[in-house]
Amino acid sequence: ITLSEETVQDMVQASDLLLMTDLKLLCCQFLESCITAENCIGIRLFSLHYCLQHVHYVATDFLQTHFRDVALTEEFRELPHSRLCELLSMEKLNVGNEKHVLEAAVRWFAHDPDDRRVHMKEVMSAVWMQGLDQSYLREQSMAEPLMREVIREFCQKVLTEDPPQGEAMLTAFKPRGYSECIVLVGGEDRRCNAVSDLCLIDCFTPNRTRKPTAVTRCMCPLYDTSRQKWIELQPMSLARLGHGVVAAEGFLFVMGGTDENGTILDTGEKYDPDSNSWSPIPPMLQPRQNFGVVEMDGLIYVLGGETEDLALTAVEVFDPHFSTWKMQTSMTMMRKVGCYASMNKKIYAIGGGSYGKLFDSVESFDPKTQQWTGLCPLKERRFGSVACGVGQELYVFGGVRSQESENPEQRQMMTCKSEFYHDEMRSWMFLDDQNLCIPASSSFVYGAVPIGASIYVVGDLDTGTSFDYIREFRRSTGTWFRTKPMLPSDLSKTACAALRIANCRLFRLQLTQGMFPIRL
Repeated sequence: ITLSEETVQDMVQASDLLLMTDLKLLCCQFLESCITAENCIGIRLFSLHYCLQHVHYVATDFLQTHFRDVALTEEFRELPHSRLCELLSMEKLNVGNEKHVLEAAVRWFAHDPDDRRVHMKEVMSAVWMQGLDQSYLREQSMAEPLMREVIREFCQKVLTEDPPQGEAMLTAFKPRGYSECIVLVGGEDRRCNAVSDLCLIDCFTPNRTRKPTAVTRCMCPLYDTSRQKWIELQPMSLARLGHGVVAAEGFLFVMGGTDENGTILDTGEKYDPDSNSWSPIPPMLQPRQNFGVVEMDGLIYVLGGETEDLALTAVEVFDPHFSTWKMQTSMTMMRKVGCYASMNKKIYAIGGGSYGKLFDSVESFDPKTQQWTGLCPLKERRFGSVACGVGQELYVFGGVRSQESENPEQRQMMTCKSEFYHDEMRSWMFLDDQNLCIPASSSFVYGAVPIGASIYVVGDLDTGTSFDYIREFRRSTGTWFRTKPMLPSDLSKTACAALRIANCRLFRLQLTQGMFPIRL
């Protein structure tokens, strides 16, 4: 079957009618690859009609990110007023300035002014008037007639009243757009009473008396330039340690791990950034801790891990839209404390260990064929590392191994070098810049979060002179930079993921948590 822009809609309809799930999946992937500013509105509506939830999510994401381009298209001008109001009301529209939303609305009116004037009040209610600048409105008051009419009818309050100041300004401020945030969930609270450097170092060591925490917090490295303060989010309903965290379809999912009684969990919950709330999801098919979790094409895969007395190779997949778990083909080997990532439509299981032996082996899983395939091994065997995929690139950071020595008693643990794999080159290479941390055994990594052109590694990172908590790897230059130093209040043994959160939600949380000089 050959898919094209002319045939894909017919193929979706046929696959839906004949229950041909493989064909439907191919159609979905084709639609995702075709999304542009000119067709994203149409694909979004089509995917909604045929319950193609992931395609709908991808099209919505594209629309919000590229709204200014979408608003210039024929599809936008032909929207019915109800659909237009839905789009203009979106908090995550990446516009930079509310004037672009106003201008988009006026262009829509101008496409058929006689018939659309009746909808003017309803459409303009979706424009955030408090985001419009007085000088801009005065300038536009002398522009073409339709813009003058809109400003005269709906923007007079902004023009005539003095701009709010101080607390009133902060209360009224409501920024559009979104930020990619590093979200940390659960783990242990390392805080201790002393504040000396020695105490900080002691806090890094495992402490069996500490109990899991339900704390959830975020930091936005591109939104918050100071990068020093966490924004506290609603805590989980259950404290967890050794759990898995992943973002999918606009939500954050947490599952498994152990509770404060040491019970290994099969339960999970979902965080909604729009409501700052958690809700339960169906339990996994098997309880597990210290496992891998990755997202691919809107589905969540959990891999390996441990029960109380067994290392697992089992793999299961969760569909967030239907809230169902399903078993997949198991891994070919046990990987205690291995690392996992998705890249180029495949899932990778990397390193780890079993029965006292560390692995350098790597295998990939293709969900379409349900087959695992061995790949080129790492340059260093390791366990306790973290991985992430970006485009056609795979990165592995940290982890530990024993030093080479003829005397077994002199073999000490050391942090491994960071490695890089390109899907076309089919080989692993060390990164040129190894300044994530010093090679001593004092560092631990908790996660690697790709945001924009950088990857942020979270952990207890010993730089030789101090401990960092987050370090940024800039892929364009291949160099490391400090993002956040380690503080006693930072979580230990936590799990993390990148999550997109509306700027207006972040701003409100920052305001209520006293992050601005003026408080509510």
